[in-house]
Amino acid sequence: MTSLRVPALLLITSWLVSAPGCVDETHEEEVNALGPEDPNVPRGPLHRPGQPCLTCHGGLGPASHQFSIGGTVYTVEGQAAPAVGAAVLVEDITGGFETVQSNEVGNFYITIQDWEPTYPTLPQVTLGSVNQQMTTHVGRDGSCADCHQDPPGPTSAGHIYITTSPTGSSDGGP
Repeated sequence: MTSLRVPALLLITSWLVSAPGCVDETHEEEVNALGPEDPNVPRGPLHRPGQPCLTCHGGLGPASHQFSIGGTVYTVEGQAAPAVGAAVLVEDITGGFETVQSNEVGNFYITIQDWEPTYPTLPQVTLGSVNQQMTTHVGRDGSCADCHQDPPGPTSAGHIYITTSPTGSSDGGP
């Protein structure tokens, strides 16, 4: 019987040693690249404005709540003032849609339990009388900050904003 225990023990040991290799190192690097949490902001709907929500909330963790779409809306291009109470409407290719409001830091999200869009999608943002529809579609990822990060440039459209002018003109862009 001892001779059967040794191979079984070796098999279990090799499985335990190889198990950490199942970790998605790329995802872990993406999560680590976000940096530490702001110690003054508890984890929850108000944390990490402007960061790619689905890095943690996209199903691979470490967050427990999974989002299908998430982002942050700012009032004026190039400024950090959040667009509080903006209505974010996302319509998918089937004509299905969901609308959510941005919170006090401009964050908005749709949980996977509430709606799973069929891509591509077309978002629009409304705040007061100003309505901005994205001019291109979203092809496959609901993490808005994957494309909308500062500074704007060849690989980023810049943050989602309502207007380019502090006076509230309607020439902005999600």
